[in-house]
Amino acid sequence: NGDGIARQYTGTPALKSDYTRTGVRTKMGLLQDGYKSMQRYVQNNFLDGVRQDSYDILVGNHRYSSVEESPLAKPRHPVAIFLPAAIGIFIALLILKLLMPEETWTSQISHIGLYIAVIVFLFKQVKAWGDYLVDQPRLYHTLAKAKAE
Repeated sequence: NGDGIARQYTGTPALKSDYTRTGVRTKMGLLQDGYKSMQRYVQNNFLDGVRQDSYDILVGNHRYSSVEESPLAKPRHPVAIFLPAAIGIFIALLILKLLMPEETWTSQISHIGLYIAVIVFLFKQVKAWGDYLVDQPRLYHTLAKAKAE
């Protein structure tokens, strides 16, 4: 029951479910909670804006206007698509390079160094463009504006 409620509210199963089920906290339960916490972090920061907008529409916190353009019609910034994809590609290349070594040691080290440098650069770009990467509810500003009036 707790997993179902937590899944509806957060998108992940409940934390500390091992303790709830057995009465004992285990190392495996700690690892599972760490994994669930990482899932929640990603969902809260990068995937929940649409969910919150749908809740706002469902409960009537947002009303569409035939005069104004819908905030949901605006596309996301291209950086929000390009940056995560580039990070994923370079991490995959790094893993492949580590699993499939080259014939010469210097070539292997230079490729690994290049991939690490690019990944570090991309993560610095994530910090710089962070506001565009976070999936904030798009109806928030219309709610704040309506309450001010």
